[in-house]
Amino acid sequence: MRVKKGSVLCVDDEPNILRSLHWMLHKDFDVMTAPDGHAALEMLRKHDFDVIVSDQRMPGMIGSEFLREACKLSPRAMRILLTGYSDMQAILRSINEGEVFRFVNKPWSNEELSTTVAEAAAIARTQPVPAPPPAQPAPDSIDDTLDSILVLDEDPELAGFVKQSASPRARITHASSMAEAVALLGSESVSVVVSDTRVGRMDTTPLLKVLKQRHPEIVSVVLASDSDVDAVIKLINQGQVYRFIPKPVKPAFLKIMLASAVHKHRELRRTPGMGRRHAVQAAPAGTEDRLVKAVQEEAMRLKPQAHSQGSASVLGRLGGGLKKLFGIG
Repeated sequence: MRVKKGSVLCVDDEPNILRSLHWMLHKDFDVMTAPDGHAALEMLRKHDFDVIVSDQRMPGMIGSEFLREACKLSPRAMRILLTGYSDMQAILRSINEGEVFRFVNKPWSNEELSTTVAEAAAIARTQPVPAPPPAQPAPDSIDDTLDSILVLDEDPELAGFVKQSASPRARITHASSMAEAVALLGSESVSVVVSDTRVGRMDTTPLLKVLKQRHPEIVSVVLASDSDVDAVIKLINQGQVYRFIPKPVKPAFLKIMLASAVHKHRELRRTPGMGRRHAVQAAPAGTEDRLVKAVQEEAMRLKPQAHSQGSASVLGRLGGGLKKLFGIG
């Protein structure tokens, strides 16, 4: 008899989809199915699952709402969201409230989904259960002496906004370019990165992806004016961003998100095995090489500006960052 790899709960309102999922997974997993979010929550109260696979578009309770509640009821279970349409608000809710492990587009590849479920089950069965964050995180009550928040954004006012929203004891640094951010990451111990998806002409998402892959204890919070659904999904699957928040953001909300991000960083630093719960999907081949080249070229463009300001050249400080992040040098 084949030993099962774990237990899986599949949730979808379409019977044929549930039959397909059951057929695909039952040889390797103990599979149970539910036709909607409410029925699935009742099953979570009675059974312990390793993985939850949920559709997004369901009547009564959409997938992101269900996963938000599932996260509370069964924090040990890894959560996978099936999505076949572009609903940015639902995607953001599933990131910020449901903390999904992976998004899988419909129609899915059987091999890809089976592999993802197997990876998620192995993590759920071997890695520590995440500690719940404070119900109402209060930055002022947290000792942030050892925590540093790096703000990567062209607008220096955002760094001031973050400083007002974070604990007074948190150390806030600001980078207005990718090269400057890499230099700072090489010289400082960073707990949380707050970044837009673009800084000038540069796409920051490859940096966030590589950062999570090489330094899983660093927590990324994205504040973006706009972004498309595919880009956000890739940021989750390949970068495991902790929160994705549209601009403009309200100070009270940002305050809660920063405190929660610091809490997550401390949990990851205290329990290294927890990083497996945020394991990233491999980025496309060449992503890291292209990122290094782009950062080096940007540093060369910024060199005259750094000298004119009388500060140390970004290019001169870049070596430490490239060595720490990419093992170069």
